[in-house]
This record gives sequence, structure tokens and C-alpha cells, in this order.
Amino acid sequence: MMQNIDLVDETYDINTINTYCLSIRVSLDGLSFCIADKQQQKIVAFKHYQNNNVADTEDLAELVSRMLHDEKSLPKYPIKTTILYVTPNYTLVPESIFIKEKAKLLLSTTHQLEDLDEIHYLKLEKLQAWLIYAFPSTLANKLTALFPSAQLVPQVYPFLQRLDEEKHNESIFVGIHVNEMFFDLAIYKQNDLQLINSYSYKAPSDVVFYLTTALTTLGHQEVSILFSGATEEEMEIIPALKKFYPNTINDPFSGNYTLCYKIQDHLKARFSNLFYSATCE
Repeated sequence: MMQNIDLVDETYDINTINTYCLSIRVSLDGLSFCIADKQQQKIVAFKHYQNNNVADTEDLAELVSRMLHDEKSLPKYPIKTTILYVTPNYTLVPESIFIKEKAKLLLSTTHQLEDLDEIHYLKLEKLQAWLIYAFPSTLANKLTALFPSAQLVPQVYPFLQRLDEEKHNESIFVGIHVNEMFFDLAIYKQNDLQLINSYSYKAPSDVVFYLTTALTTLGHQEVSILFSGATEEEMEIIPALKKFYPNTINDPFSGNYTLCYKIQDHLKARFSNLFYSATCE
């Protein structure tokens, strides 16, 4: 099990104005945050607190609110705050059929929602589509009370942004990000997004199965896979993928910002969406 992590660069000063962007990742497994320095184009702080006894989102909301309220390393004047909620409850809808008033209905047809879930949506201009997602209201209320101007997004949002920078006119390009209980899978065919979805898993073979099934209709030739999330040491997913897809690359972080030298590669892989979302773009 991952332990608490506390990494702060010597150049970081919480009192500096108009310099820092803050990104917070909230999941049932823990609370994490990182801070990007716009002037240095560098991630200057990263912390992770492991949750071991959180049963539901209401307990999580109370714990996260208390921890963030007491946290002494948060910048006093962030120019941007992004909050990632790790959830499989999202869907992508083409712009041509999206109706805001029907967003909850569209999401509930494919996902089981809680009564107190808030329905949010974001327009993805490059994909000409809307991302619809659920955010627990108890958690949203606690977080917006602390950070009124924060953007609340699911982890798949920076995941798609990262992939958009990495795809290079390949026949079949695949992005996989493994979360604690599920993984996000995106498949592009000649730069066009063909699939974005989440799948639960218990073993590396589950990831291979869902990927192979999804690729069947698209063909397997020249498949390139960009992998991030849970590390090879924990899940052995990369060796399993490489047996069938040799062009599998473990590329834990993409973006224009460098990372503090203290942040190890396995952390860059696991928290790549968090680091990417912190950059002040």
C-alpha cells in the first residue's frame, strides 16, 4: 500500500503572487495535490495522503475538507485551481445531439448514479463533443467552499488532453490510464477518437481482454499504446500488454512543465493526470 508522500522543492514560496497553479486529486484511496510554478514551468510540490478507512463519498468529503483546511503548504494566491475527482461515471456525447437538460438522462442510461450526484458537463472543442460526468454533491460543496473558483473535473479530462498532444497520425493509437479500481481506455484511429470508456479490473488479463475486444473492429496492425497509472511493479500490466502489443510505452508524464527531481518515475506514472492538470495553460 502506498505511504504518505511529502515533496516540496526548495524554490517554493506559498506567499508568492500570480505564480502558482494548484491541482488536487480526490479519490477513495487518498488525497493528493501538486503545485506548478508558472514562471519556472516546473512542478514544485507534490503531496499524497493515503486513505485507509473511508467507506463512502460522504466520509471522503469530511476527511478531504478537514485535511485541506489544515494543510500548510497550499499557495495563498493560486492563479488557477483544478480539482480532479477519480470516477468512472462519465460519458462523451457528440455536440450535435447534446442537450443540457438531458445530460443526467444521457449519463444514467449507461452509469449507475447516486441520488445526490451533481451532473456536470464540459465542452471539448477539438472533439466537437461534450463530456458529461457525475460529481458527488457533498464533496463538491466542501471543495467549492474552500476553493470557490476551482474547476471540478473528472480524471479523464486531463487524460484526453494529454493524449491529444501525444498522438501522431498513427493507424491505431491507444491510451490507457490505470486507476485504483478501474482503468480509462481511449482509442484513436488515424487521429480520430473512436472510443473513450472506463472498465473495472481485478488482474492484468482484464486490461488485455477489454483492449483486445475493443480493437477487434478496428484492426490490430501498427497498434501503439501509451500507458500510465498503476506501475509495472504493482500490476504487471505492461508485460501482459507487451506480449500482444510490442509497441507499448510507459510514458508517465507529458507536458511542457518539468518535474521536481525528487518525484520518482513510479509517482510520475501513477499521478500523470494530476501533474498535467496543474500546469498553467
